[in-house]
Amino acid sequence: MKIELYKAVDHPTIEDVEKVLKEKLGDKYEYKLKKKASLAGAMVGGAAQDQITVIKNAYHRTVVGLQTTSSSSPSVPKYTTINFSEATLAGWLGFLNNQVGFIGRIVIRLIYGSDSEIYDEVRNTIKDNMNIEIEVHEAGLGALFKKKKKEEAVEA
Repeated sequence: MKIELYKAVDHPTIEDVEKVLKEKLGDKYEYKLKKKASLAGAMVGGAAQDQITVIKNAYHRTVVGLQTTSSSSPSVPKYTTINFSEATLAGWLGFLNNQVGFIGRIVIRLIYGSDSEIYDEVRNTIKDNMNIEIEVHEAGLGALFKKKKKEEAVEA
């Protein structure tokens, strides 16, 4: 499995991301901005990172989060990552989705549709309009075997 890591070269703020999304996507979606909460705030449900939720409806929504690393070592440069999450539902729909079982989940997907263009549209808007570097990393069991084969080849 391959994982893409999006690094923002210019260290944008969440307001910069919101501005790009609103300029390019307009009033097509609703936007909700959340700033990073303090440690106490994060414990009671606050955001762990700066994020903006792009909402199409109660079922189709995506969260774009920004996280800047801070290192005390000069050999590790500071960088900002952009994360995309599609696993959020409106609060009431999330409760309903968890309580209605398999058939209920199928009915909810039939009502809202099982796929939406919002996810790719938001990701592509940010990739195309911000200075982003994409790093691809191997993950999962396959990556362990590939790494082991590389180590054996180096030793030989």
